[in-house]
Amino acid sequence: MSQRGRGEFAVRKSGIMQTLDLVDVGEHVCWVVDPDQGYTAATSTFLADGELFGDKVVIFGSALEPSPAAGTPRGAVVVDPRLIRGAGPTPDMSSILGLVRREADRAGRQGYRALRVLAVMDQLVPPGAGVDTLIDHELRLDELVADSAAIMVCAYGRDRFGAATLDHVACVHPRELGSEWAGPSFRMFNSGPDSWSLCGVVDSDGAAAFSAALTAAAALSPALRLRFDELELMDASGMRALVEAATRAPVRSITVEGANPTVRSCWEMLGYSTYEAPVELTP
Repeated sequence: MSQRGRGEFAVRKSGIMQTLDLVDVGEHVCWVVDPDQGYTAATSTFLADGELFGDKVVIFGSALEPSPAAGTPRGAVVVDPRLIRGAGPTPDMSSILGLVRREADRAGRQGYRALRVLAVMDQLVPPGAGVDTLIDHELRLDELVADSAAIMVCAYGRDRFGAATLDHVACVHPRELGSEWAGPSFRMFNSGPDSWSLCGVVDSDGAAAFSAALTAAAALSPALRLRFDELELMDASGMRALVEAATRAPVRSITVEGANPTVRSCWEMLGYSTYEAPVELTP
């Protein structure tokens, strides 16, 4: 049976992972695929591990078919994104989210350890979808994965998405498949009901992505908790993004917990401790 059911949140890992065979239940991974790398090697290992650990496998996209040597895992659900339709002719991202939720619930009833999902975002993202739409979609997926016995790997082709878009979407995945760079400056991911953890540094380079992530998270709940325990630094641009998001978003409150002394001092020095915005820093 699934090891974690709805409402049972575990402490989640963040950062770079070198191979997909290290992925565990509750992890949401961003995989940026280089054109000359392809999907086959990493995909085959990921799917083989699914069968080894007793996971139900869902594959979005024909590019993620396993190699002939690996074979198709028993019980695997292979979904052609062209068959997922909303009101228009392109794949509907909310429908994909609903399908993942239904399969996660079904996997537990069917006796699987977890649901293991591989999604090739090149085929799932509607043409013209902006980065804010992608961030909103990924945060909703992250909340689902954190609250379910599920594993989610989102594959983005480097030649299909621009560098700025890839950096933004990586920020809202707690984990990322090993790359030649250090990853985004910060990560924001779900850590419980209405709660989101931040780690790293939120500065001018990441302020736009942070603002978009806050706006998306605020749409999910009228009252947010932000955990800053692993946040090293937030500069003036990050704090401004936090206040502006809280002011314009339909939230009753944003409570910040675990901020280090440097972040708290900067917050007070900039005058935000007395600013009329629904943001409160607590110990």
